[in-house]
Amino acid sequence: MHRVLLRLCSLTLAVAAEALVTLPVLAVVRAVRGRDAAGRFLRRRLVRRIQALGPTFVKFAQIAGARRDVLPGPLCDELSRLHDSVRPITARQSRRAWRKAYGGAPPPFLAGLDAVPVAGGSIACVYRGVLHDGRVVALKLKRPGIDGVMRADLALIRALVRACERLPQLRGMPMADLVGYVSNAILGQLDLRREEANIVRLRENLAAVPDVDVPELHPRLSRPTCLVFEFIPELDTGTPGTLPDPVRARLASAVLSAAHKMMFVDGFVHCDPHPGNIYLLPRGRAVILDAGYSVQLPDRVRNLIGGFFSALASGDGRRCGEIMLASMADVGPDCDTDAFVDDIAELVARSAGPGNAFAMAPFGNGVFEVQSAHRLYAASDFAFPIMSLMILESTVRGLWPEADFQQVGAAAPQ
Repeated sequence: MHRVLLRLCSLTLAVAAEALVTLPVLAVVRAVRGRDAAGRFLRRRLVRRIQALGPTFVKFAQIAGARRDVLPGPLCDELSRLHDSVRPITARQSRRAWRKAYGGAPPPFLAGLDAVPVAGGSIACVYRGVLHDGRVVALKLKRPGIDGVMRADLALIRALVRACERLPQLRGMPMADLVGYVSNAILGQLDLRREEANIVRLRENLAAVPDVDVPELHPRLSRPTCLVFEFIPELDTGTPGTLPDPVRARLASAVLSAAHKMMFVDGFVHCDPHPGNIYLLPRGRAVILDAGYSVQLPDRVRNLIGGFFSALASGDGRRCGEIMLASMADVGPDCDTDAFVDDIAELVARSAGPGNAFAMAPFGNGVFEVQSAHRLYAASDFAFPIMSLMILESTVRGLWPEADFQQVGAAAPQ
């Protein structure tokens, strides 16, 4: 409680300072350039402030920004920029973290360690090291002191949501469900031992998928606050542009095959497939990183999602609508369920099925518009895997624009 109160005071001062700077400028922008420009300015300032508030708010915004059925689309677009914006760990913090993990810096099993991290996230930073036998490894080092701060932040966010639920505009939205799901995901990512188990399981599950690699973990070298992996060189988001088209198409299809196996065969899903976690390598392989945010789908949810995509591929819009109704967090007695199914069927007819060029992102946005119009919202354990597929589609189309994403749920892509 003491930490929560101190954190509340710190955040209140930060928000007050932001308001003193932002509100006068916002008024000027709206008067001179109009409402739309003012909205864009406000969203940019909000995302900048989220970064300054710390990793809890960055992580929460990254995950919550996928819920376009709950949050405005333009805000979700702005929040998506947060995947690559986390400040790296300082040299002083890294020394503290190395001492906690191994009793000294650098760890004794290393012959060399780069001083500057090669990648940084909200929970940890990744360093390049060399073992005494010459092998190169990646060390995912947890930020020191992060647990208490993030737990205090999550407690404050839950309290804020409880207050917001009383607003008439938010009635019916599954805000508590959303926050609870995101909080559990964030707390799970704080536990690197859990991520260790996730990466081992994901590597085993995807071992049979051609052309897809998951980095090997070194469990004997890993600790509760540091995971040690094989180092994957040449991770560059620009690599797809250097590869021949047939190779890009083959690797994009391989990533879709991996997604199909995760979502519809194993039910164990990597829920954060943004471009910073999926790469193509110059040697003609795809690699999937960072299994910290992975979930095991309940059998009922996996079956619902599988049925939804099968109906989508065949163009059976009414069945899609019926499955969505079964996934809703709450269907009140005054809801016009027949009208909802009709609207989903119409959306599917013009967006999916044989003969249609399917795109997950605009289709998903259309679904969210129908949900919002009828004030029906999917439960988070159904919605977040669907959101991960929307993120994945954007990533896969960056690898190969012609990828047929609709087939990911109907059968393993060829």
